[in-house]
Amino acid sequence: MQMLPRLASFRISYIHRLHQKRPIGFRAGLTCTTVMAPPSAAPSEPASGGRRKRARTQTEDPAHDSQTTTTTPPTRRSQRTKLTNTSVPGQTKAVPVKKEDVEEEEEYSKLRKTPWPRAKPKPAKLEDGLDDASPSSSATSASKKVAKQESTLKARETCGFWLMKSEPDAFSYEDLCKHDGPAGWDGVRNHVAKNHLRSMKIGDKAFFYHSNCKEPGIVGVMEITRDPSVDESQFDPQAKYYDPKATTSNPRWYLVHCSPIRKLGRQITLAELRTHSGGALKEMALFRQTRLSVSPVSPAEFQFILDLENKPEGKDTD
Repeated sequence: MQMLPRLASFRISYIHRLHQKRPIGFRAGLTCTTVMAPPSAAPSEPASGGRRKRARTQTEDPAHDSQTTTTTPPTRRSQRTKLTNTSVPGQTKAVPVKKEDVEEEEEYSKLRKTPWPRAKPKPAKLEDGLDDASPSSSATSASKKVAKQESTLKARETCGFWLMKSEPDAFSYEDLCKHDGPAGWDGVRNHVAKNHLRSMKIGDKAFFYHSNCKEPGIVGVMEITRDPSVDESQFDPQAKYYDPKATTSNPRWYLVHCSPIRKLGRQITLAELRTHSGGALKEMALFRQTRLSVSPVSPAEFQFILDLENKPEGKDTD
């Protein structure tokens, strides 16, 4: 008979919690108890004849709350490092660790330490005719030097003819013919002309041109008989073409040695050469760089000028 009131109070408390929209179940540490008066202390019915009401109260038991506390389940990481309290005060007991959890934790730590894979560099595009292996910087520089030397040699082979000017009062073609052995072509103080001198090689042919005179023009043909060398007149303070900036360790000017081949049958004047400046001699450097004392001549131009020797002066042979 005593269980029926307890069940009834439990049902009323449960319905009351549903009415308050609380989650099903009871909060940890709270218990619902029913305080019932003993039969001897039961209150008497009121005189009005109303229904008898039973006393029902809900209380919190601190002692029971401390004994029935619940904890959240520990995580895998906390299982390895934390210790949980046992029922015996003052003593701790380690929670057993599963082998599967340890292996999974180690694998996760390895993944975190592993660096992210980087994108692979794109392969360099190879030029046509090159090997798959890219050459080193030293090999590339060496190949460039060889190519430059080959181009220089090729240019020198195709440009073996020159025109060299000299004032007849200072050094004429007759002086060249009277000279004992090859004569040095010194006194050049133009950097462009100097570079042309340094490009000459033994066996090159050159026109001897009289300049700064009454009738300038080509008077003879000569040959380069020695390789370019340092012009010693640049170091002599008494020389006409002395250069105080030049030193023996760092010379600035060079010369070549020439020997006469033959004097032309007639002088081919500048005026006659200009009559062909629009035809066979239109690309001749003599007309584009008029003040240059040493200039290159193409093989076709050299042969065309030699053919003018046997033509009447002023006749168009284009």
